[in-house]
Amino acid sequence: MTFWTLFYLLLGFVLLIKGADVLVDGSAGLAKKLHIPKVIVGLTLVAFGTSAPEGTVSLIAAIQGNANISLGNVIGSNIANIALVLGIAAMIRKITVRRVTVTKEVPMAILAVAAILFMGYDTVFQEQEGIKNVIAMGDGFMLLAFFVVFLYYIFGDLKSTEKQEEEIEKKEKANYKESFWYLGLMIAGGLAFIIGGGKLIVDTASEIAMGFGVSEALIGLTIVALGTSLPELATAIVAALKNEDDIAVGSIMGSNIFNVFLVLGITSIISPLEFDPILLLDVFFALFITILFYIFLLQKKGLGRFYGSILVFFYAIYIVSLGFRETVIAYFGG
Repeated sequence: MTFWTLFYLLLGFVLLIKGADVLVDGSAGLAKKLHIPKVIVGLTLVAFGTSAPEGTVSLIAAIQGNANISLGNVIGSNIANIALVLGIAAMIRKITVRRVTVTKEVPMAILAVAAILFMGYDTVFQEQEGIKNVIAMGDGFMLLAFFVVFLYYIFGDLKSTEKQEEEIEKKEKANYKESFWYLGLMIAGGLAFIIGGGKLIVDTASEIAMGFGVSEALIGLTIVALGTSLPELATAIVAALKNEDDIAVGSIMGSNIFNVFLVLGITSIISPLEFDPILLLDVFFALFITILFYIFLLQKKGLGRFYGSILVFFYAIYIVSLGFRETVIAYFGG
């Protein structure tokens, strides 16, 4: 490892952390200024911004004909977002979750993962001779239709909570003097720092891993997926430290839904994605961890340190299983 490799790695983390700090402050300020619930900003603006790395990687991979990286990145990122990102955030401080998150947003995230399974594994769910496992253009349009439904839910939630939030936010809004231009620059600058820092970390980590002889497949499922989740990780941790739970949870749920319905929807329309059966275990694990997260929320209406540590534990088990699977495939394939 050279001096410059280490320097770029550290610079990436500095940009990531500072960008997350600015993004959270700007997003919270915008919510106060616009007099809307912070979770709405988290589910839309912040989620869209932190999903930009997944979207870029998946789109480029699909255009280049590498569906495994495209799908693996989205699936792996969704797993990391819940098991690692929210797990770590909850271990730092108990995260309080709004009722609408439990009743609408998490079920929508579960539906998103289930959509990958049903649309991708055609040979099981469609009894037609010669059919292939592929997320085709038609599936892409259906995913975008689900995305429109998701937006409808969000703005429906906005209308139902406006009156409830009015008195609470009124005082904050009156005392918040920053201009829209300043808040917009904070959000744009924070996102730019996060994406730039995340890219530096992913590129440097991939270079280090390749130097140790780690396969590209394993790098795609771990380093690339984790790397594109770094914006969510940084944002959620900073939001948790600043007691902005709505932004922390909203950005994760929104990002996971964006990853499937918007990113895979657009990607599969541009270039149909062949679904490798080897990804089936990853989809099932993504479904399992999302449902587990949902069960935790139903029991406690929040996510504490104990449940956060369980999520992180399962993520560690998942990463170890990937390494084991890679070894088995290499042994029998070779």
